[in-house]
Amino acid sequence: MMNRLVHYGAVLLVIAAIAAGLLSSVNTITAPQIEKINKEIVNEARKEVMPLASEFKESEEITAGEETFIPGYDATGNLVGYASTVKTNGYSGVITFVLGLDTKGTITGLKVTGQSETPGLGTNVDNADWQALWIGRDESYEFDKSIDGFAGATISPMAVFTGVKKSTKAFEAEVKN
Repeated sequence: MMNRLVHYGAVLLVIAAIAAGLLSSVNTITAPQIEKINKEIVNEARKEVMPLASEFKESEEITAGEETFIPGYDATGNLVGYASTVKTNGYSGVITFVLGLDTKGTITGLKVTGQSETPGLGTNVDNADWQALWIGRDESYEFDKSIDGFAGATISPMAVFTGVKKSTKAFEAEVKN
């Protein structure tokens, strides 16, 4: 009986080691491609949230607290604003979005790039119409549950608001000219 348990344990150990090795190999192979795709998603989101910008210069990024602001320039080389990738805790996990701000700190767009919120409720933060509500707001805006929330879900939109507020405050304090 004891030999059998040792045998089963050893077999299980070998299988687990092989599976771990395979997972590690697959992760090593796919990690660069996943990073490339994520970067493309963020670059596309920057273009969406700052439609006046034709170029974003990551080499000129400005770090303000935990936030990083990437300047966006129009076709003639004029600074039109900044894009920031914001991460904030939602109901079911982290919500990641790109926030566009003009040079005065007014929101030019918001695009959610990642979330794992409750389907049918918190996932409404992905809704383009809801994201468009943020355009024209600034650091002084206060959350209004009747406008910014959705029926049955206030944690996810409040999380986005918290991220917006954190980013706009950092912009006002350390980036705005």
